[in-house]
Amino acid sequence: MKHLYLIYHVPKTGGQTIRNHLARTLERDLDFIHLGKWDREEPLSTEDVAALSPAQRDRLRSVSGHPVSRDLIPLFPSRTIREVVFLREPAARFVSHYNFNCTMRERRGEQAPLFEEFQAKMDANLMTTMLLDRLGLPNSPRGFSLLLAELAKMWMVATDDSLDVLAPHLFSALGLDPRLPLRSNVTGHSIERHISPTPQLVDEIRSEARLDVLLYEATRRFEQQTLARFGIIEKAQSRRPLLFVP
Repeated sequence: MKHLYLIYHVPKTGGQTIRNHLARTLERDLDFIHLGKWDREEPLSTEDVAALSPAQRDRLRSVSGHPVSRDLIPLFPSRTIREVVFLREPAARFVSHYNFNCTMRERRGEQAPLFEEFQAKMDANLMTTMLLDRLGLPNSPRGFSLLLAELAKMWMVATDDSLDVLAPHLFSALGLDPRLPLRSNVTGHSIERHISPTPQLVDEIRSEARLDVLLYEATRRFEQQTLARFGIIEKAQSRRPLLFVP
């Protein structure tokens, strides 16, 4: 396959839904690799991809997971890289992350943290910080501007609101059945609802996550470009300049 799809998995943005579909329809570790721990005793990293033979790397269609970064790109010099990012409204993502964390801890027999404890330890701008790191950009105002410029050039950038309509296009490009799988780790179903995003809590989280709020708003604009490119919505028509005719 000419194209290699790098799927940057920011926590609680729909990445596990994509991962689970790839696992059901591709041969794991041969057709796609998921970096990180998942169900392994030891997590996979970029070094594990580098250890593959050229023939093994040529067979890969996609690499996904939280540790995915542009450090992988030099390992595929003859491939066209298509980067995929889904992001989420910051307060909704943060609350979902907390509910997920509590549920996983309880399943291990551990005590769930208080929300205030989780909030104090967690990076309020996790989406921004994580993408800056994965794309090799400085964590600075200039780095944030560069991040937006890089997102604008990616193959698929959207919010999780569009996952249901864009995931089939991703799967089809990968040569897979484009039918949409069921969402994974949904709060209120497989994940316990320990807290809900009240208006007051949303305002509090967003006030601390100002970079993530800016990133999310920019992603919504990129999302329109992505949807238009796949023919899901019509392309915005450029406005003709007003001409003064005497």
